[in-house]
Amino acid sequence: MNRTVLVLVLCGLSWLSASSGTVAQVAGDANGDSIVNVGDVVYEVSYLYKNGPLPVFYECGDPTGDCIINVGDIVYLVSYLFKEGPAPQIVECGWSEPINLGTPINSDKGDYCLSLSLDWEVMVLGSERTGTYGNTDLWYSVKDTLAESWPEPVNCGANVNTAAEDLSPCVSPDGRSIYFNSWERAGGYGGWDIWVSAWDSAAGEWGLPENQGPNVNTYGGDHTPFISFDGGQLYFVSFARPPGGMFVSEWTGSEWGVPTWLGENVHENYTEEGPCVTADGSALYFARWVEGGVPHLFVSYWTGSEWGPALELPPQINYPGAGAWDPWIAPDGSKLYFTAGLRPGGLGRADIWVSERIPVLPEKRLIDREGEHQR
Repeated sequence: MNRTVLVLVLCGLSWLSASSGTVAQVAGDANGDSIVNVGDVVYEVSYLYKNGPLPVFYECGDPTGDCIINVGDIVYLVSYLFKEGPAPQIVECGWSEPINLGTPINSDKGDYCLSLSLDWEVMVLGSERTGTYGNTDLWYSVKDTLAESWPEPVNCGANVNTAAEDLSPCVSPDGRSIYFNSWERAGGYGGWDIWVSAWDSAAGEWGLPENQGPNVNTYGGDHTPFISFDGGQLYFVSFARPPGGMFVSEWTGSEWGVPTWLGENVHENYTEEGPCVTADGSALYFARWVEGGVPHLFVSYWTGSEWGPALELPPQINYPGAGAWDPWIAPDGSKLYFTAGLRPGGLGRADIWVSERIPVLPEKRLIDREGEHQR
């Protein structure tokens, strides 16, 4: 490797700084010119050994996808360019090691798809814990503000839960309604439909769910709803609605409008599900089933006109061999809750975990310039 680097330097190859207007993100494109070539190798060498500038997009300068820029990335690029090695990868970095939420939120059964109200005082989740009406039920917990803790979740009751599957709850911003999908429920359009149950204050229980109508539900699978933090948009997945995948519907004042497809950048193999969006609408998180038959989490950023290319989240979230799905992002993007199956440290078949966004300065972003992580 040293000889290769020396030859490149002696040949007088030089990197060109990318303009500040560059917006494309191409895996392996360290210098931000939208092309992966020998200039990116030289750019990486300059950064690591000549105190040169940081890659224009950190993730693009990390072709190995391990969230560290070091000599291994130079080797990887050289192998790709000159030895038909594997293509560069791109993952989203900057997330902390996830923490299991523990009991009483997680149990020794399967626990899925946590969602919180805007004031963080109402939590809903899906769970197979003891006390279900059958299969997965919806459960809720109201925060004990004095103790600053979450009491044992309570089953949402027979109005909401059935002997079939009731999944993917999303609590409304005000904590007064739960959106969810239910399988072959009477009064639906077929398969999975999206329903909403409102809290009945007089009865002290969750009310009978209402189907969200033909603009949302079809004869096929319509599921994993997410309500935007202003309550004006419903994101969900629809299999039967062309071209399939993730959609968003706007509230008209009386009903959900005709859905809009989220675009080709976020659809690769049409296994995408569980969309959720930050309060400012800048970032879309979702799950995609990848090679090996497990779901991984991805993020896409709004460009101003469309959702950009999807970036895979780092290995600490997409733990090797353990699926990660059901993302729920905090309004400000600072915390990411998700479900992981069979991950070391779990309590049951599936658990809910949380990772925090690491505040990042460009010169301190998980860089390995001296052989050590810098944070």
